[in-house]
Formats: sequence, structure tokens, C-alpha cells
Amino acid sequence: MVLLDRLPTKDRLLRMRLINDCQCMFSGDPWENRDHLFLHCPMADYLWNSIFSLSGLHYKDRSWDSFLAWASATWKGKSLLTFIMKAALNAMIYIIWEEINKKLFQGRSRSAHELLQVIKYIVGIQLRGRNLNTVDSVNCNLCKHWDIV
Repeated sequence: MVLLDRLPTKDRLLRMRLINDCQCMFSGDPWENRDHLFLHCPMADYLWNSIFSLSGLHYKDRSWDSFLAWASATWKGKSLLTFIMKAALNAMIYIIWEEINKKLFQGRSRSAHELLQVIKYIVGIQLRGRNLNTVDSVNCNLCKHWDIV
């Protein structure tokens, strides 16, 4: 996740004097930076609250660095929940970046709900062919909420 420090978010492009406008393409917020784009933007906030809710967890708003520190300390082991949360994190970063490019270069955009469905689909693909212990009630609920299997 260190690579996110190098993503050309609008605040970085502005510092490099490549653009003059730092407005978020999703919310119109005047300052798009990494924390805003991946955590605080209303779209990102909706996605995180949904991802956490699907997983039976409660989302807590924080900075990107503290979020990563918390996730690294919490999402350990080989449980289905840990796998889903890690896969969802990676899918969300990819989907947000893809959505920026679609808006910028194709003039198209999807709703936050549609993006959540894509994240769920990506997580499901990652779990295809894996032996899931669906006898376990926690895993059974996760599979149900994430539309897995």
C-alpha cells in the first residue's frame, strides 16, 4: 500500500504544477488527496461502510496511514473474513482508480451502489475454487452477505 503515496492524486499533480484544479471528481470537494479519495469522499465512505457492514464489522473514519496500520494489525491469519477484507481493500482501490479514468477519459460514471457490486464480484472471483468452511456460521453469513457460492 506504500504505492498509494505515489498515485497521481490531484494534490500531488497540483504540487508538481501539472494541473490547476484540485477538485474531487466524485464529490466536488475542493481538495482531492489520498485520504479524501480513498476514505473521506462520500463515495468512498459509502463503499467502506457497505464493505464493513457486509462483513459484520463497524467502519471507523480515520486517516489513510492509521487505517492501514489498523488493517495490518487486525487483518491477520487465514480466516475468510481476513481474506475478504484484504481482497475488498485491493478491489476498492482498483475500482476507484478505474472510475476516475472512466470519468476523465470516457465521460462515463457508475453509482456508488454499482461500484459496490463490482467490488463484491471481484471478491467473489478471488474466492472461486477455494475450499470454504461453510459449516462455520460466521463463514456462512459472510458468503451470504457477499453473494459468494
